[in-house]
Amino acid sequence: MTHSSSTDFGAESDGSASRFGVDLATTKPGTPGGIFMRQFWVAVARSKDIETGRAKPLRIMSEDFTIYRGAGGAIHIVDAHCPHRFALMHLGWVEGDDIRCVYHGWKFDGSGQCVEQPAEEPGFARKVKIKTVPARENIGLVYAYFGEGEPPAFPPFPTRATPGIMDIWNAEPMPCNYLQSFENSMDEVHVAFTHSPGGSHAPLAVDLPLVTAEETDWGMLRLGKRRNGIDRVSLHYAPNVTRVIVPPRAGLDVKGWREIYFHFTPIDDENHLWLIAGHTEGTPEDIADYKAKQAAYDKLVAAAPPAMAVARDLMNGIGVYADTRHPDLAVIQDIATQAGQGRVVRRDGERLGRSDIAIIHWRRILAREFQAIARGKPRKHWAVAGEDIVPTLGF
Repeated sequence: MTHSSSTDFGAESDGSASRFGVDLATTKPGTPGGIFMRQFWVAVARSKDIETGRAKPLRIMSEDFTIYRGAGGAIHIVDAHCPHRFALMHLGWVEGDDIRCVYHGWKFDGSGQCVEQPAEEPGFARKVKIKTVPARENIGLVYAYFGEGEPPAFPPFPTRATPGIMDIWNAEPMPCNYLQSFENSMDEVHVAFTHSPGGSHAPLAVDLPLVTAEETDWGMLRLGKRRNGIDRVSLHYAPNVTRVIVPPRAGLDVKGWREIYFHFTPIDDENHLWLIAGHTEGTPEDIADYKAKQAAYDKLVAAAPPAMAVARDLMNGIGVYADTRHPDLAVIQDIATQAGQGRVVRRDGERLGRSDIAIIHWRRILAREFQAIARGKPRKHWAVAGEDIVPTLGF
């Protein structure tokens, strides 16, 4: 592991893209950031949102695709457009495990091979294929591999195996670059201020942590040491996943704090998805209690204004941040502070300090890898983390 001490900031702390000579924010195809991100399995949707027999449009990293679940249960991701006359494939029909274009009836199987062309000569279909993307499912999410060659090992990271329930939050589209949210997940100090209205993170606001970070073969390990001398351990899996212990949402405290897997997936350079899975430990009785509380919580959320609408109002000067109350208050607070920075933040104007060491460290990792890609140099081989490396609460 490469250790980064709490005093490792100084003159390089602005983390600017201009200083590094690469754009840290873009994931467009062919860019260093896009090539880097496409080395990994990336979460693209909630499993329950991909219904059997229905195709949907999917935009990930500035590319457009079609996603559908076949009759056999497998997820398929194909190009957004038919290779015939470029009609949108999601307008068509799912037939078994195949998909048929609505324009002229060309049908493609799960491998992308055209298998039927109603108005064409026999034998022409075998010459036509549509682009496909490998897709797998884990912890209630759909993952896809957009890179070249064989995909890496799956699942891309270990998950808690203790008894309990894994629940999936709403898929929240965020109107800003993914790196702003990923970096926020590395910022342990913000919780004492951003989330102080409403008190959801009060135990973490008692004293501020001394943050350190270590590069690992799977990403970055972050430590937050408080006055009690105990480290709060959080994991950041390359390229865009944070595994951390967080407070329960309002009214959902069954067995203490929950373990969360945050995925920050680029839609394009100015928008991204929050795809979040949360594991709550407990006995079957605990889980029944949790589900009942979840149902009550869902009713409260349904009756309240959408979190994104409230956050947009706050960003536009409507309402008072400190006075805002909502079932999804922490989500509103994070949206307002992260998206409020702008669609793509100007990192060359920042003034970072000691508490930002994990952010600084991750930017240096990205810059190193992006530069290697841009120059055709060898880059790091990323591994899957061991099951023994888990986040901790720290108090």
